[in-house]
Amino acid sequence: MIETIIIIIIGGILFVGIALVFLLVRTSTQKKLLQGMEKRLNKCEDVLDALPGKDTSAESVPLKDEPRAHPSPPKERVKSAAIHRPASPPQEVSFQVAEEEPEEQPSPVRNPVSPSSSETPPDPVERAIAYVQQFFTQGNVVLRVGLLVLFFGVAFLLKYAAERNMLPIEIRLLGVALAGIAMLVFGWKQRLQRPGFALLMQGGGIGLLFLDVFAAFKLYQLLPAALAFALMLGLVCTSAALALLQDAKSLAFFGATGGFLAPVLLSTGSGNHVALFSYYALLNTGILIIAWFKAWRELNLLGFFFTLGIGSFWGVTSYKARYFASTEPFLILFFLMFTLIGVLFAFRQPPKLRGYVDGTLVFGTPIICFSLQTALVKDIEYGLAISALVVSLFYIGLARFLWNKGNERLRQGMRTLTEAFLALATRRSSDLVPLALSGRWTAVTWAMEGAALIWLGVRQNRMMPRNFGTLLQFIAAFFFLTGSYLPERMILFNGIYLGCLIISLSALFSSWYLYRADNLRSFEQYHHLLLFIWGIIWWFGGGVNELSYQLIPYYIYHDYAVLLFIGLSCAVLMMLARRISWPVAAWPSLFLLPLMILVTPEGILQGFFYPHEHLFADLGWFVWPASFALLHYCLYKGRGLLYEWLLGVIHVGSYLLLVLILTSEAVWLVRSLGGWQNTWELIIWALVPLALLQCVQNVRLTRYWPLSHYTPQYRDQGSAVLAVLLWVWLLTSALLSPGDATPLPFIPLCNPLELSQLIVFLGIARWLFLRQDAVSALVPWQSFLMLAGATAFLWLNAALARSVHQFGAVPFALDSMLDSRLYQAALAILWGTLALILMMTAHGLKHRTLWLIGAVLVGITVGKLFLIDLANSGTVERIVSFLAVGILLMIIGYFAPLPPAGSEEEEGV
Repeated sequence: MIETIIIIIIGGILFVGIALVFLLVRTSTQKKLLQGMEKRLNKCEDVLDALPGKDTSAESVPLKDEPRAHPSPPKERVKSAAIHRPASPPQEVSFQVAEEEPEEQPSPVRNPVSPSSSETPPDPVERAIAYVQQFFTQGNVVLRVGLLVLFFGVAFLLKYAAERNMLPIEIRLLGVALAGIAMLVFGWKQRLQRPGFALLMQGGGIGLLFLDVFAAFKLYQLLPAALAFALMLGLVCTSAALALLQDAKSLAFFGATGGFLAPVLLSTGSGNHVALFSYYALLNTGILIIAWFKAWRELNLLGFFFTLGIGSFWGVTSYKARYFASTEPFLILFFLMFTLIGVLFAFRQPPKLRGYVDGTLVFGTPIICFSLQTALVKDIEYGLAISALVVSLFYIGLARFLWNKGNERLRQGMRTLTEAFLALATRRSSDLVPLALSGRWTAVTWAMEGAALIWLGVRQNRMMPRNFGTLLQFIAAFFFLTGSYLPERMILFNGIYLGCLIISLSALFSSWYLYRADNLRSFEQYHHLLLFIWGIIWWFGGGVNELSYQLIPYYIYHDYAVLLFIGLSCAVLMMLARRISWPVAAWPSLFLLPLMILVTPEGILQGFFYPHEHLFADLGWFVWPASFALLHYCLYKGRGLLYEWLLGVIHVGSYLLLVLILTSEAVWLVRSLGGWQNTWELIIWALVPLALLQCVQNVRLTRYWPLSHYTPQYRDQGSAVLAVLLWVWLLTSALLSPGDATPLPFIPLCNPLELSQLIVFLGIARWLFLRQDAVSALVPWQSFLMLAGATAFLWLNAALARSVHQFGAVPFALDSMLDSRLYQAALAILWGTLALILMMTAHGLKHRTLWLIGAVLVGITVGKLFLIDLANSGTVERIVSFLAVGILLMIIGYFAPLPPAGSEEEEGV
């Protein structure tokens, strides 16, 4: 008896489902016919309204300045047309149609990147909270709460009855089934009078039937698996049909959820994947049919996540290579289904939103499906490459179909979706080479997908795709670094370098697109900088890694190759910064000069230890000029993109580096040509910088860039650094070098070293004279005069020491010179002579200060005679020093007496 009742109920459910499908098809056909009839009747009424002889009342003919009334229902419009139709047709017919109101033109879109930037979509969390609030605050709240209470009550009743064995199990399940059917039938009858109440009743009835079938199969084992599965499928079809008939998205979502959960709830553990995927294919076919009529995104995403989520779980836990033939067709089928659902979703949008792209379906489908495809074809040679080629061709064909579909207005509306498919096709085609040569495709795919999501999020003003795309690129880089490496790889065309290249280009494209967007949230304002830095790291890191690997047999070229690669990259980025108005792309060029500075010392130091090594060796003669040319190209193009003070600093640094490199090469050339060292090399370290210092002082060079725009940086700041370094060289060489200039003989004050020192001293003085306005603004001019006098005095003492060393065989060292009686006597005579020159010059100029300086020097000389030279009693040197100094003092006293007070002011000295 119970079995008969159950069969009757099952038959009733199936009959209701079939009847609803029949009603759906018939209703849809009638609706289309009714719409066609309404259009034709409206056209007839417009023609009849324009006939002459018609009553020109305000109700019949719209005035030019008044808006036209909304169209009346079809029956009323037909009646109106019959009333105003003339009794007999006129002889002459002339149509006078009232002037239509001009259509409101859409306001221009301010941002070309994101056409929908005027409306910011709500946050998903906010939407969920709003939905819950609406559920309990709007509509028939009492009925909703009542249904929830009813569910709990039914559950408690079944539990109470089961604990006390009040009714047989069959009777309990039959009662729940009858209650669910009654709610379903009652809700259907109330669909016109009370639609909200009717939908809730129908949803509750279907829910009760789902629970009843599940309990009969899983808890009490009263139904076989096949029959329970068929019942749940019938309930799914019933809910889908009811949803379409009543335009109830929630009802369809509820039924589809039950359908996708059915194989999970009714699972027997058999592991029949073919049956599972066939069932899901059937459910997704229903969703595809619904997508043909309705743009219900939640229902589409439900099928997407359930199908690919459960499919991925099965693939991870149960897939074997022998299942390939029975699994690959379903993966292809699901890929085509969800791609088509995404297209239908865009087509079914309202006219103003036509072409709206569902990023989850459009971009998520290839991500998940291609990831699953990898697991299927990982043991097939070139399987991934072939798959990428097929997918690329599919997207190209789909994009072409969409672009040629419909009229121009429809094509423009679908432009975003078409561009998305073209982008996916381009990305897949670019993956062919790395997929053929390396297995680390996942990270590369995710990086490109992240860039595509950012592009879509900016275009459609959606926050979640933008932020998820940013996060996805960092995740992709992590998985790329953890991938396996091939022991050998081709130059450039290998998975490692191309992977780094794609990750870098994806991040840089995302950075540029986010920089152009003006519809970002406050916390997204600096995401473009983060992605730019990330892309630059991968660009330079991938390039340097590839050069390091490929140049292992030619390690001597490694540094120059890296320098040239970075220089070319900076130049390209600077060009892009100008072309596409992307200022941040100009910033990497600031690091080109520091890199050149880091490479320089190694080449210079190698020249000291290896005679054949120098900066221009091993293609350095090409790389260094090219690097300076690229650096100055970046500096020239960077005007207006970089801070001027930074450009000025780099100009000064590049000028000093050029001086260093040219001087180093000149030193190596002198060393290699004559084998001369020490003094000759020391001279070159001063003369070349001095020549370049004087070169930039040439006024004619200021007509050319960069001196025309950065004159202070070269003639003042950079030259000041050189002048200080040359002064340090002058003091150091004077105190430390003995002046050996083989093969030339040593001549006091006329030997190469001291002549070079004199030239350097005069060169610095000339620069100070030419730039005295700029220099005196920072340091008083009297300070330079005092420093020049002290330097000249020290240099004369050092020159005397070199002469004593060369002719007196005294070692050129401080201790030896202080102990030398010859040097002490010569020093006293030198100081006395200098005092004589100073005091006679001061007497002639009537300059008391200069005369007093000479007098101080006389005092020091006399003190030295009695404190130091007097100790050398009985030596010729002591006698000569005392006689010479005494004669000099007599000459000073006779020819250079103290000038009178106030003479400096009177003479204007």
